[in-house]
Amino acid sequence: MNIWTIAKYEVQRMMTSRTVLLIQFALPLILIFILGSALSNQFQIKDKAIPSVSVALVQQDSGSMNEELAAFLKSGRITDLIHITTYTTSDEAKNQIKLGKEQFGLVVPADFSDKVMRGGSAEWEMILGNDYDQNLTAQMVFGSFLDQINFYQSLSIAAGPNVQKAAQPSGEAAKYGAADNSFVQMGKLSASDANYSASQYYAAAMLVMFLLYSGMSAAISMMNEKEKHTLMRLNSMPIPEVHLMFGKITGNAFITMLQSFVIIAATTLFYGVNWGHSYGMLAVVCLCLTAVSMSLAVMISMLAGSIKAVITIFQFLIMAMTFLSGGFSPLPDGFLHTIGEFTVNHWALQSMLRMMLESDVTVILQYVTILGMIAVGLLIISLGAYRMVGYHE
Repeated sequence: MNIWTIAKYEVQRMMTSRTVLLIQFALPLILIFILGSALSNQFQIKDKAIPSVSVALVQQDSGSMNEELAAFLKSGRITDLIHITTYTTSDEAKNQIKLGKEQFGLVVPADFSDKVMRGGSAEWEMILGNDYDQNLTAQMVFGSFLDQINFYQSLSIAAGPNVQKAAQPSGEAAKYGAADNSFVQMGKLSASDANYSASQYYAAAMLVMFLLYSGMSAAISMMNEKEKHTLMRLNSMPIPEVHLMFGKITGNAFITMLQSFVIIAATTLFYGVNWGHSYGMLAVVCLCLTAVSMSLAVMISMLAGSIKAVITIFQFLIMAMTFLSGGFSPLPDGFLHTIGEFTVNHWALQSMLRMMLESDVTVILQYVTILGMIAVGLLIISLGAYRMVGYHE
């Protein structure tokens, strides 16, 4: 009974605070509106013409693969994408690229055919130009040829040298002329046209971030009792110490769940954000984030020595996780994206985005399950921290 009484007064205290209403309820909606409106063009999906590329070719190889490459460059769509100019040295090709006369460079080493025939790895030197799209086009075109060569080499290594000749189609027409065997296929990477808008993306990202910030409010509330020395008077009353802490956590958890409901409802009604049809899953994600937020509140309030320290730790932790998870701007695949997979925000954000795209339930469950495991793990750690330190002055 003491827990619910304390939780009730905690909710009343927070709901009468203008700061809480502004930061936890109004500010997320304002940020979603600003970011969704300002960055809407970055999330528009539209067809884009593939640029043709002027390539400086340095052919140092005079072996059998020279003819294969020449036939490849004269095939189908390749002639529309790649325009070849031959140079004698790599330095000459690099100078032409620096001058802007060529847009990409390819150096075929002298021992390329020998390595291929011996079953070695097929490698070229690619000289990048200044245009990202043209570099990507050239890399994909030439990379497809190398992948095909390396595929035959892997067959040769695994099953013997005669397999390469048996598996490799014979004749220029069979290899490069037929449309079905083209190295470049035009089409879509996905059978579905579904995609999230900027408002959807930032609604999910800001919801995750501000639900975690609710933990900071809970931690500040607990630290405030210590700094004002009201906790000592509360401890002198016939109320178990654990009831005091869990009462405050329960009250703040209620506010956090109310916050998630308000943000989801307001963005749906006023901004037209489509959260998908998995509202049960969405509620589970919000519940997991609430558990994570309250667990962080307990751990940080037990370890920090002041309200200032609590704010500093929360600010750094949440901002870092939001950035690494792509909460401020979607991150491309790479080092930062890999690190982001170790954050709570990543799994919560991706869960919500999969719901918005109406992905298969099994796909959504993969993200929600990992988020739930993180929430349970942090909950156990926070209980351990409480048992070690306690909630007292």
